[in-house]
Amino acid sequence: MAVCLLEKFYRHINETDRGTMRILGIDSSTPGCSVALLNNDTVVAERIADPRPSYSKYLLQMVDQVLTEGKSRLDDVDGFAVTIGPGSFTGLRIGVSLLKGFVLATEKPFVGINSLEALACTLDSPKHPICTALDARKSEVYAAVFESQKDGLRPLIKESALSPEALCEKIEAPTLFLGNGVERYREIFKEFLGVRFVEPKTQPRFSTAAGTALLASRQFDHQNHFDLNQLKINYIRKSEAELSLGG
Repeated sequence: MAVCLLEKFYRHINETDRGTMRILGIDSSTPGCSVALLNNDTVVAERIADPRPSYSKYLLQMVDQVLTEGKSRLDDVDGFAVTIGPGSFTGLRIGVSLLKGFVLATEKPFVGINSLEALACTLDSPKHPICTALDARKSEVYAAVFESQKDGLRPLIKESALSPEALCEKIEAPTLFLGNGVERYREIFKEFLGVRFVEPKTQPRFSTAAGTALLASRQFDHQNHFDLNQLKINYIRKSEAELSLGG
């Protein structure tokens, strides 16, 4: 009953006071994790971690820095958004665990966002399709292809874990490539795709966490949750521990 009352209360807030909607976005799907605060579809603060140190030590500190810069407290946030995969198994667990703590502490709703779509959302209305590729190790990438439209991103190629060569076989037109999987396998993409391999001429306009929050803002009225059992990580493939156990 308490959950139902909370859901009705926050839906009312969303419908009547959208101008003050604050969403805290968290992305830990890659070593270069990020945190962003969105206010009324405007990114007011964000932080991106250096991928070299272990970011698990700094993620909570980054949240504090973003809230301070955005002149907000955790209780001021109206909802949370987190990338739920694919990506680093350890990183995703850290981000999701942090979000769970925030939801339990504040009783505010959350939205889970696909990591590859959040990354694609960081580019500003590209004319080419966007292939987001994250390093999945084992000579593979997590990848998907999206098309930018006025109402958002439309998936052209479904997310999967595959070799760079297998990904190249799916690319039929000039496509923008983005992500740390591109950094690792750039030479393979260039060799196999030629002019179909396109890299952005400018840096993404904001962090993946900001892309996560922006995507969540479009879904918040009808897809937000209070039940943490609804928060499922999308690993795509099994972890080493599961494979060793025969899971």
